[in-house]
Amino acid sequence: MSDALQTPTGFFIDWDGKLRPIGAPGKGLRCEVDLKSKYVMVFNKYGGLDHESTWYPNEAAVEKAGIKVVYADVDAPIRISSID
Repeated sequence: MSDALQTPTGFFIDWDGKLRPIGAPGKGLRCEVDLKSKYVMVFNKYGGLDHESTWYPNEAAVEKAGIKVVYADVDAPIRISSID
């Protein structure tokens, strides 16, 4: 994608409904962000798409969207079926 961020910043709502930083999607995962469409794709280590979400530049944008901010524990093991 031409509008994809090379060094991702901001946040997305993860598979558990919690706020997670783009730069720390979880072990074995990586994010690609399309700023134009405000779209986040979370890929596993095999290149498969595991999760899709909206991109938020900061916590205030999440609250403005009407979503209660609950932070994900970025150190906890990931519970997605494609993760080893």
